[in-house]
Amino acid sequence: FGEKGSDVKPRPSVVQDYFGLKVQCLSKGSLFEDPLFPAVNSTLFYSKPNQPSYKWKRPGEICNNPKFFVSGASRFDVLQGDIGDCWLSVTIANLPSNPHLFELIVPDGQSFEENYAGIFHFRFWRYGRWVDVVIDDRLPTNQNELVYLHSSDKNEFWRHGSYGALHSGNDVESLEDFTGGICEIYNLKLEVPDNLYTYMLNAYERSSLMTCSTLNVGGALQTFTRQGLLTRHSYSVTKVQYVEVATPTLSGRFPLIRLRNPWGEVEWNGAWSDNWPEWNHISEKTKKELEMQQKIDGEFWISYTDLLQYFDRLRICSLHPDSLNPDIYKDDDSKLWKLYCFEGEWVRGSTAGGCQNYLETHWRNPQYRIKLPANLKNNSGNKCTVIIALMQKHRRSQRNIGVVKLGIGFEVFYLQDPENLPKPLDRNFFLDNIAVVVPSNFITSREVCRRFQLSPGEYCIVPSTYYPNEEGEFLLRVFTKEEVDMDKIVFQEDVFWVKRHFHYKQQVQVPKDSEKNLIKLATKSYAKFANGKEIDWVQLKEILGEELGQNLNGTGIISKALKLLSTTYDFGKNIISNLICTWMPRKREHGRKFKTARETIDHHASSGVEVGFGGHGRQLAESKHFAVFESYDKAITGYLEPFGLNEALKSDGFKLNNQVRNALCHRYASSDGRIRFDDFLMCAIKLDTLI
Repeated sequence: FGEKGSDVKPRPSVVQDYFGLKVQCLSKGSLFEDPLFPAVNSTLFYSKPNQPSYKWKRPGEICNNPKFFVSGASRFDVLQGDIGDCWLSVTIANLPSNPHLFELIVPDGQSFEENYAGIFHFRFWRYGRWVDVVIDDRLPTNQNELVYLHSSDKNEFWRHGSYGALHSGNDVESLEDFTGGICEIYNLKLEVPDNLYTYMLNAYERSSLMTCSTLNVGGALQTFTRQGLLTRHSYSVTKVQYVEVATPTLSGRFPLIRLRNPWGEVEWNGAWSDNWPEWNHISEKTKKELEMQQKIDGEFWISYTDLLQYFDRLRICSLHPDSLNPDIYKDDDSKLWKLYCFEGEWVRGSTAGGCQNYLETHWRNPQYRIKLPANLKNNSGNKCTVIIALMQKHRRSQRNIGVVKLGIGFEVFYLQDPENLPKPLDRNFFLDNIAVVVPSNFITSREVCRRFQLSPGEYCIVPSTYYPNEEGEFLLRVFTKEEVDMDKIVFQEDVFWVKRHFHYKQQVQVPKDSEKNLIKLATKSYAKFANGKEIDWVQLKEILGEELGQNLNGTGIISKALKLLSTTYDFGKNIISNLICTWMPRKREHGRKFKTARETIDHHASSGVEVGFGGHGRQLAESKHFAVFESYDKAITGYLEPFGLNEALKSDGFKLNNQVRNALCHRYASSDGRIRFDDFLMCAIKLDTLI
């Protein structure tokens, strides 16, 4: 708790401590004003500069007796505001049905009376973590009415939404951000699972949250249908239940769903609606069991058949056990999902391999192994229920600066003989194998989620973007009914940092003639520039310049590489200091690291660190970096293509894990993923100093 922003690494500069800030305000007798969310109109929208001017008021300025809640929290508290935030309203209306979750999101001890300081806090799930968000209580109003999502009670205030990001959002996002759950989406106009209503019943028993939305009929504007439904609108599912009735016109067991419209004033008028004549023939006991109320409050019953006919999408959000009251399931945890969660990233030139259409790079994507048990306790038949959700991170909040959502998806592969397969799976595996289930659609949504019924065994999940070299962070979550083994697939020899392999089969050798010529040239240059036995970085730069200039007409590997470098780049202090770090004598028993050497150079400015001829000449003679680069840059373009860095470093004697390789690509690759010659040289030199 306390993070506001990244959620991945603490950001002390923006952490807001609710309790500390409240104490400060009370001691000063002032009301809190949130510096991260100023009360100005520009805060409300990313664009649309000609918006009406709203007045920002605190609850005490809007009514005489403001309350945080009136008579407790209820699903009827929530009304939609002027902004397109019904997607948010339907989720908030569902929260009071789960008191444990509601108390997690809305901590106790907040009011407009005792110790009031104009400061409140709430908790939201953000990419795998619960984040405590501090706000003030200044609210935008128009003619003394709240503009955005608000309570149905005029003197009740519990949260306000006012970011432009709230406009026309997705209720999948609100469901997950309020609960930390995994949300499945069912298109009710396409292929609907035969047991979808059973899914809904089971979801309701597990305290899952559900919403559904209507079609866009006849244009872009929202309109009311003859059945009393609003088009392009979200409704919350508040109950799922079979009901047995016997009336003059129908009898039997009927699957029903109770829905609520966040507008609160317009309701469904078809079968099972509040004014449906058949209610007169249904017993009071049944009506009481259904909590039937014949009043216009936005809530109504509808049959499963009519739901499929008049609604477009159904969303089921399965909750993490942490969001549920543990006392309810302490004697029977079969209704609790098991969650497995992994953070990762697609890095251009490293792990952004694209979908299986791009076989040359697809295998470079992150890979995750999951082993489903043979003895199934909580699944019917011999299949295991698995829900896989892939979420891309930090895209919606940055749309005002041009960041768009990527096309993302995942594939699931069965591992026939996992012990004898390479780790990670290589290109040949994906050439010979296809996904065991139809791959998920690659769509530009924040999250892609699918439910599978899989046989026991081992599988590999490969999350990816559609195109190679598209960068982004992601969160992979898997819900299962059984305890399973799941981990990330890494190199069998994977290490935390780097490991040197001197027998790599494609390791490049520097021609002996080039070594001799370099030693001879280095000796001559050193004698010319050295003042005594050691030289500083400025003198080393002059030596390198002369060496490069005298080698421009060469034909060997080293000569071509030197020519490329000398005609394109200039050696500055940064690269020279790194070269010195490489050549400085190091005590093997202490393993002196690059960072320490670099700090020494910076501390002594331009002439504080000097290197002798022995280190200079030996490094020029023994280094294979130039030869390696040319072997992977056959067209002599001056750069390595994306994904070329890893193979080049292997040839240079390095074997890196994904974490290190990603860091190197972030540090040395250009915006298109290419590695220039000087950057490759710097990268190899830095690795040399670390081993």
